[in-house]
Amino acid sequence: MARQPTPHPTLLTPRLRLRQFRDDDAEAMHECFANAEAMRFWNTQVHTQRIETERAVRRFIDCTPAYYRFWAVADAGTDRCLGMVNYHDGHIRNRRVAIGYIITPARQRQGIASEAVSAMLDYCFGALGLHRVQAFIQPDNAASRGLVEKLGFCCEGLLRDTLRVGDTWRDELVYALLGSERRDQLN
Repeated sequence: MARQPTPHPTLLTPRLRLRQFRDDDAEAMHECFANAEAMRFWNTQVHTQRIETERAVRRFIDCTPAYYRFWAVADAGTDRCLGMVNYHDGHIRNRRVAIGYIITPARQRQGIASEAVSAMLDYCFGALGLHRVQAFIQPDNAASRGLVEKLGFCCEGLLRDTLRVGDTWRDELVYALLGSERRDQLN
């Protein structure tokens, strides 16, 4: 008998519903991916055509949970997509992943990313039983550095020219949070 796929978990917070992406989320995600300011620290170039975002959302839907999983960050009341959080570079068997997040520019600086990432961390350390979660952040991205530091991540060092976006090489800082550190924060 064929093994049934694991259902995509829905994560709830007071203001947010982290849920599986749907095709109709492409419009909201295009607000992120087509915005040069929102994308200046992202790991791909700005989307100049909506079809690029539609393809990205299709990949978010068809993910392989052992390696990566994407959640649409939706308003709890309206279910409108506000951005996304994800884990990627998954080594579930080795109990570690990296994370990413982006929120539509109109809703940034309202604590949405922090609330969504925190819920995802609880899932990663709880349901998945991970030992380590990493975040790779460009040194100039003060907002993202502040977010992960607020959540208890520690900066472990600089990776030089580790990310290529278009024809440009970028440095990244490595941040990490261990499951034991997260548990200590919550107790």
